[in-house]
Amino acid sequence: MKNYLVLFALLLCGLKGFSQDAKLGLTAGYLNLNVSSYYEGFEISENASGFYVGILGDFKLSETFHLEPAAIYGYVKDLNVLFIPLHAKYYIGQSGFNVLAGPQATMILNEINPWVKRLGLDLSLGAGFEVTDDIFIQVKYALEITNRHSDEFITTSENINGGINSLFAGVGYKF
Repeated sequence: MKNYLVLFALLLCGLKGFSQDAKLGLTAGYLNLNVSSYYEGFEISENASGFYVGILGDFKLSETFHLEPAAIYGYVKDLNVLFIPLHAKYYIGQSGFNVLAGPQATMILNEINPWVKRLGLDLSLGAGFEVTDDIFIQVKYALEITNRHSDEFITTSENINGGINSLFAGVGYKF
């Protein structure tokens, strides 16, 4: 995990050179995970709630377009997860409202069953509102596009698919 945080810090420093205006920030809020598996038309799914905290960078590329990488720690029902999204944000006029989209890496930090992959890739979509220049509200949903089940441990010829989808709702402060 230490290597990922160093990589994230280097990414933030590198992007600062391309940005007209850059801010760092903190974010925290409610996290809901939906863990599901599919096999031969059957679905097993479980929802669980928890919280998230993280750091982010807000890189202003133009008046309406920002780039927002983040490193977010999530805790849900004894599961520790690291989320690393890279969002493109589009601001709607001078209203303070924005929409965001981009890829997100999701890494399970706990020791888990060997037939479950620790790393996944998501597609994240969301919306936000800038309450002030420094305080914001944000809601995001990330849909996992990778299969979390490892093929090397499956003893059947049938395909088993599984993933973790996540819902974030929280606030943040940029400084």
